[in-house]
Amino acid sequence: MHKILNSGTLYEVLQLELGAMKTFLALLEREQKTLADGDINELSLLTGDKDRVADQLSQLEARRNQLLTAGGLPDGAQGIKMWLSGNHAESAIECAWKQLLDLARCAKALNLTNAVIVSNHLSHTQRTLSALQSAAGRVTLYSAKGATTF
Repeated sequence: MHKILNSGTLYEVLQLELGAMKTFLALLEREQKTLADGDINELSLLTGDKDRVADQLSQLEARRNQLLTAGGLPDGAQGIKMWLSGNHAESAIECAWKQLLDLARCAKALNLTNAVIVSNHLSHTQRTLSALQSAAGRVTLYSAKGATTF
């Protein structure tokens, strides 16, 4: 067993990460609905919220990694796996870690889906703009008698 941290401290950090990840997932789901609704104003608000929660997740990950390295373990998933292999009685930590990994996979998939939606909107907007610019280059004017002039 490693000279690792207090298991309660690791569990507390994982619980905070789970809470932040659930918040992040909710924001991604809201973003997807907002994209579908085309509400540009709401998107800018969501971006700020997502940035704040992403920063919080990053800080919590750094805190978890500090705990692991202070206990003589590598940071990240490898350190957690090593700690779990030496602490089989800590099923709550293993469960929290698995939940965090599952939520992270869901967030990644949802974020990729949202990126595809944004890309599709951008592509559509660019095609529309191109068509409008092309049409503007061939403006047809009408005379008083209704005949077309160029």
